[in-house]
Amino acid sequence: MIAMKNKNTLYPSLFLFASLSFSSALLAQNTFVDIVNNKGLITVELADDDAPSTVANFLTYVEEGFYENTLFHRVIQDFMVQGGGYDADTLGIKATHQAIALESNTGLSNLRGTIAMARRTDPDSATTQFFINSVDNLFLDYQAPSSPGYAVFGQVIEGMNIIDTIGEQATNNALLNSSPTKNVPVEPVIIEVIRLRQGKLSFAKLAQVYTAGETVSVQLEESLIERQLPLDLWVAIISPENKLIFVTDTAFTDVPTAFQLNVPIKVSSHPIFTFTIPEGLTGSYTLLATFNQAGADLSDLKHSLRSNIAQTVIEIK
Repeated sequence: MIAMKNKNTLYPSLFLFASLSFSSALLAQNTFVDIVNNKGLITVELADDDAPSTVANFLTYVEEGFYENTLFHRVIQDFMVQGGGYDADTLGIKATHQAIALESNTGLSNLRGTIAMARRTDPDSATTQFFINSVDNLFLDYQAPSSPGYAVFGQVIEGMNIIDTIGEQATNNALLNSSPTKNVPVEPVIIEVIRLRQGKLSFAKLAQVYTAGETVSVQLEESLIERQLPLDLWVAIISPENKLIFVTDTAFTDVPTAFQLNVPIKVSSHPIFTFTIPEGLTGSYTLLATFNQAGADLSDLKHSLRSNIAQTVIEIK
């Protein structure tokens, strides 16, 4: 049994745990990315099998951190939002790798919520810029070699309300890369980071109500997404007084501490603690867990995997 300390401290920077919902079920065979921007979180399921070259190109830039601090620079309501090319500070175009061959004749369609590669007139000119369709834009689909369309490579699964919000932003003409550009948001819409979603966590089934003398056995399971990297696992409890209690592998503490560092990729089941409810302990307790980049502090919210938070609530009476 692990003893709980009496003194606990709330860390406001981590209270985001309680305000983020657990994402919907995802298919295992595809890759998922989170587009974190100053309007909210957009999660995209990539079409690994249908558009492999386009997805591979996109993920190269994701892994290199290319999209950090770039703009959604072209916004047209009831059409699409486009981004991923211009630095938010300098307004200059960022250097890219070689353009890729167009991959549009795949059967994927530019429906509302799909993500596709932007390009110039040359069909094989796409590099980093992408757009997300806010309505069905079937005229952008492949029609024939003379009308090749635009390559769809994924689908928004969470955050279309954010796309709609971006689409409603006031726009004007502005200088980007020293060139006059139309439909630029007056208030910058900034992509903070695009990151892989890895290590989807959930709590093993728990009873909802406990009483003194009963034992709570808490365990986390990874499912649906195969984790590619060792990550740090953080576990915390929010008490009825909204105080944050961190869980280590040996005790409960008020010091911000990871439960386990560098969790191996082949480990997918994580026993957390077994705790016997003492007399006098009552109230609603929220259990939370998230993976974080190895060696990163939870205060580094930009790079944490906070979209993968597991959350459950137990009542002690």
